[in-house]
Amino acid sequence: MWPLLLIIAAGAVFLAMVAYGRTVPRPAGRLRRVLVSLRSAVFILLVAAIAGPVFSLLRNDRLPAELVVVIEDSASMAISDGGDPAGPSSRWENGLEWAAAIDSAFAGNAPPVAMVFLRGNGIDPLREFRLTDPVIPPATAHGTDLAGLLRQAGDRMVGRPVHTIVLVSDGQETRGKESMVDAGGLGSDPTVPLMVVGVGDPQGTADRVIKDLRYPDTAYEGDEVQVEFSVDHRFAEGAVGSTLEARLMGPEGVVAETTLPVSSRVVPVSLAFKPTGPGLQVYRLEVSSLDNERFLENNKASLAIDVRKERARLLLLTGLPGWDIRFLAQAAANEERIRLEVVFPAGTGLVFADSLVPWVAPVDPAGWSDWDGIIISDWNGALSNMDWGSLRVAVENGLGLMVLPGSSSAGSRGPDVPPASLARLLPVQVTGWRWAEGPLFVSVSASRVGHPILEGLFRPGEQMAGRGLVTLPPLRSVVQTQVRPGTAVLLSGRRRDLPAGEGGFPLLVVDRLGEGRVAWFGGRRLWELAFWDHTPAGNGRGGDGSAGGDPAGARLLRNLLVWTSTGEENSGLVFTGRQTVFQEGERIKLAAQWRDMRGLPVVNQKLSLQLRPADAGADSGRVRTFGLSRTDRTSGYAEVVLPPLPPGRYTVQLVGQGDPPVMGRIESLVVAGHSIESTQVRLDRRRLAQVADRGAGELYIDQNPGSRTRLLQDLRNQDWTGGEVSRRSRLDFWSGWPFLSLVVVLLGLEWFLRRRNGLL
Repeated sequence: MWPLLLIIAAGAVFLAMVAYGRTVPRPAGRLRRVLVSLRSAVFILLVAAIAGPVFSLLRNDRLPAELVVVIEDSASMAISDGGDPAGPSSRWENGLEWAAAIDSAFAGNAPPVAMVFLRGNGIDPLREFRLTDPVIPPATAHGTDLAGLLRQAGDRMVGRPVHTIVLVSDGQETRGKESMVDAGGLGSDPTVPLMVVGVGDPQGTADRVIKDLRYPDTAYEGDEVQVEFSVDHRFAEGAVGSTLEARLMGPEGVVAETTLPVSSRVVPVSLAFKPTGPGLQVYRLEVSSLDNERFLENNKASLAIDVRKERARLLLLTGLPGWDIRFLAQAAANEERIRLEVVFPAGTGLVFADSLVPWVAPVDPAGWSDWDGIIISDWNGALSNMDWGSLRVAVENGLGLMVLPGSSSAGSRGPDVPPASLARLLPVQVTGWRWAEGPLFVSVSASRVGHPILEGLFRPGEQMAGRGLVTLPPLRSVVQTQVRPGTAVLLSGRRRDLPAGEGGFPLLVVDRLGEGRVAWFGGRRLWELAFWDHTPAGNGRGGDGSAGGDPAGARLLRNLLVWTSTGEENSGLVFTGRQTVFQEGERIKLAAQWRDMRGLPVVNQKLSLQLRPADAGADSGRVRTFGLSRTDRTSGYAEVVLPPLPPGRYTVQLVGQGDPPVMGRIESLVVAGHSIESTQVRLDRRRLAQVADRGAGELYIDQNPGSRTRLLQDLRNQDWTGGEVSRRSRLDFWSGWPFLSLVVVLLGLEWFLRRRNGLL
């Protein structure tokens, strides 16, 4: 295009000369030449901009070679191997001394060497620091993964002229021991050598350590719990023949202890005890120390056991024992979580069915709270004079209650109305009661098929088909009544002429009463449900679709008992796979899920977590709130990572978005007062040698004479020629603001001269 552009430029100059030759008044010769030059210059610049010439300069720069020093940042590096804080320095300080020696050896080196100092443990993100920083914090991280640490360092150095990596570590790991650091783990260049420096006591002093600790995470109240472990005597040849004392201490003091002779290096120990009181119990295990033993932290360990009630206790009160009571007892016997106690009238009054011991009605809510749930079948006869007012308070405090008319309350015209103190607890109205005679078919609303009480009553796909329990045999009669506002009708009894799921009389109604729950079953002859089974003949499967399962009616009875005693365990805010005990300095990772009443995940609402010390109230200012992030939008799982916490007991509670917010259960969390890092009292030479060998490098032990000198000499013998990088400089004058500014200035100067000389 250049010939064409030159012609255009020449034409532009010619047009400028012609234009000023015709200007009135005609400018003087000198002024004319200046004006023509200004306009021609503008035309030439515009033509040049169209051509777009670019000035490009290529130069080669040399980058200094990099020497990367990685120091392990776990808490075991803070151990002082001499045992005296005023004596030998810690492993971390030794590592900094090695780094300073390397930095001094290459100061003023020709060619120059760039020093890079990193700290990390292979679990947390890698961090860069300088030896000249005003404060270099000591090592405090929890856990070590040497393979992960070197992968992090290699990834960080990709694309940079790294010639050597020096790793400073004690070789002790809490994870990653099964993995090897291959050559490619140091980045994209497998030829980068790895120099490994081992700090710590390579021999070890006499040390007694607890290892192989085994105990159950959960136990039932009153059960005997076995705590088994081994005591290893490391570097203690003279320990054989001595004695070993072990004790387990709980909230009430020493719960188990023993004294054993030391007949070999490893002594197996077993302690047995019975935990008392439900809840998360924290215990501390201790073994006696050796004479002049330096490291005492690994003589201790913390363990936590979730102690649960042996079984959920249900109390069944009946005015007339019959088949209903028998089949409820059979359903409870088939449910491992339930222990049912039956009270019925005898000649001497109300007695327990299994022992005939007299039963005395509780006079306050605390008496009712000895049970997890109450079932009332009939309210006549021996039960007619009872005052149910204290039961109401117990239910409001969290007790479960199920009420059914029973046989004695079934009069000839209709069911007998319960006393006023009991009627106030029911989720149905008690005015105008009468029997709705059958046959009445059981129907379930499509919006309630996910309720926990109805779990396992449907074959796959049956809920969507809306068939409910239509195929079950009909009921003979149901109490005809109205439900109270805000209650949930799970099952109805409908006549044959009504479509499934529409109309009918309320059969099974549930309601919340304070913190408690109430269920009402309004049908006669509950025991007949035990024979209901709508499973196709010959398939050998239960109502829940599982092999060998219960018939639908029997499953419903069991679900009612479980719901009355333990509530809706399958809904709400729950932790998933939660670890209850963490170690000091460890980051705490918790996962949770929010499930609705149907057991389906809630994914469109925010979740948060409230953390407070165990001795802080719900309204305490010591509450800390953390938001959870969704990890899976389909399952609704969310996670949060809490910072390391001081040793102690804490409570955690999930909070779901809403007005008012949805609150989960308050659960316990324990941070043990010791860390596994404190037990890593000896340098692991074997692991460091393995890492160095896989990294094509050498191993240097801090306490070996001459190791530091040998490392510095090996580093100096390497080729420290830096890398070369090509850099291209580009100048495009014609497309920037300087070019536009020049054009504006030239045109402005031409306009100024024309105006000053009176040119049109």
